[in-house]
Amino acid sequence: MLALYVHVPFCRSKCAYCDFFSLPISSQTDAYAEALIREVNFKGSSWGGKLNTFYFGGGTPSCLEPELLAAVLNECGRFFSWDCNTEFTVEVNPGTVNRRYLEYIRSLGVNRLSIGLQAAQDSHLRRLGRGHSVAEFSRALEDARSAGFVNVSIDAIYGLPEQTCVDYMETLDFVVSSGAEHVSVYALQVESNTPFYERWSQGKLIVPDDDAVAEMMLKGRDFLLKQGYSQYEISNFALPGFESRHNMTYWRNQEYLGLGPSAASYIGGRRFVNIADLSAYTNTLAAGKLPLASCECLDQERSMAETVILGLRMLNEGVNRQTFKKRYGVDPLRHYQQIIDKWCNLGFLEFTPDLIRLTAKAVPVASQIQLTFLP
Repeated sequence: MLALYVHVPFCRSKCAYCDFFSLPISSQTDAYAEALIREVNFKGSSWGGKLNTFYFGGGTPSCLEPELLAAVLNECGRFFSWDCNTEFTVEVNPGTVNRRYLEYIRSLGVNRLSIGLQAAQDSHLRRLGRGHSVAEFSRALEDARSAGFVNVSIDAIYGLPEQTCVDYMETLDFVVSSGAEHVSVYALQVESNTPFYERWSQGKLIVPDDDAVAEMMLKGRDFLLKQGYSQYEISNFALPGFESRHNMTYWRNQEYLGLGPSAASYIGGRRFVNIADLSAYTNTLAAGKLPLASCECLDQERSMAETVILGLRMLNEGVNRQTFKKRYGVDPLRHYQQIIDKWCNLGFLEFTPDLIRLTAKAVPVASQIQLTFLP
């Protein structure tokens, strides 16, 4: 079964730290939906089938008018099938949804929400340019529960400008108290081509130092574990049975199909990415062509390395040795013996007859370890 991702590039306003492809909400939504329906026809005719997961991300998908969402889903239904067992997620931002909207998308089959909170202090939300308050988040969550959503993921960021460890722990306590089934936590990255980067490069944006960020990460992890969440992936925690199946597809390096401007796909050993420009995206599809910006064929060595790198993000499951051998014909322990021995001797990796995974103390330096597997 396939994982299907749809990118909705619209937002009420752009957050100061965000470098994802997004645009201010405008009259372009109709042209976007028309082009997206064309892309569904193109790709659905080749790769349609039963969906394991269905994910609308952005941007802010909840900015899309309900009737346009319904039209897109109607077209998807011609090529893809899903049911109550399909994990069907829509990302929403507080301030863009109400109970009526949430009841409507629930009736369309959406059964999981990802809500962007980021911080539980209005001062931090204003600094981030989030465009909503903590109170608006609480109302959105209450409306989601009233609409019948029992699987809700909440996002939080640590390492924010002027954020203290106490602030971050207050945010996590607020998230847990809200009853979130899933929690995603990310360290702030000051990306180029963002307002944050411009201010940071001018010395006008002061972020916590590496030691402070590490303290937030470790204390946050310990707190969530004590609350009954499992850290099943470096940045993700879930109550039992609420792990994100869609994201697990990525971390297992399995196939997925992406629709919409800037969306990526991985099918048949090829990775292809759509144009990150709405006008070019719509015009290309109107001309009867796929809106590809790039296409890469992965050789076996690169594919194996990426499977290990992504698999090591899963702290419980890790890299399954038998699955890897069935896919590539080699045992990853033997193929990467020297690299694995090095990290095992330092206490950063461990292996069993079934798997290879990071140890708890390796999490703060996981990216350095993962990169050593690249060919």
